[in-house]
Amino acid sequence: MKDWKDIEITGINKIDKVVAEFQVWAIEKVPYGKFKIKILETAKGGYIGLPNLAVKNIRDGTPDGTSGFGGTIEEALEDTIKYFLQTLEGRENLTENDFVWSDPHDF
Repeated sequence: MKDWKDIEITGINKIDKVVAEFQVWAIEKVPYGKFKIKILETAKGGYIGLPNLAVKNIRDGTPDGTSGFGGTIEEALEDTIKYFLQTLEGRENLTENDFVWSDPHDF
């Protein structure tokens, strides 16, 4: 049987595999106290972490999206958390209106 990484179908650009999902508790940083991070394995190797929320940019209100990368699930999780927290640096008293949440169907 073919490995999922070797599947090639006309019209499909890329396939990633969801390999983990984590609930990250940051009670003093985000509304509702927690957020999720989904970890994807790429067909070319390595892992990508994607949080389900992003803080809005102060200048124009667009989401400051972030992701993380790693050679393992754990490295991608740690990298994603680190970069997400960097988007919050210098921001205080954030409310629900300061964040954009991913569509629940994506998580």
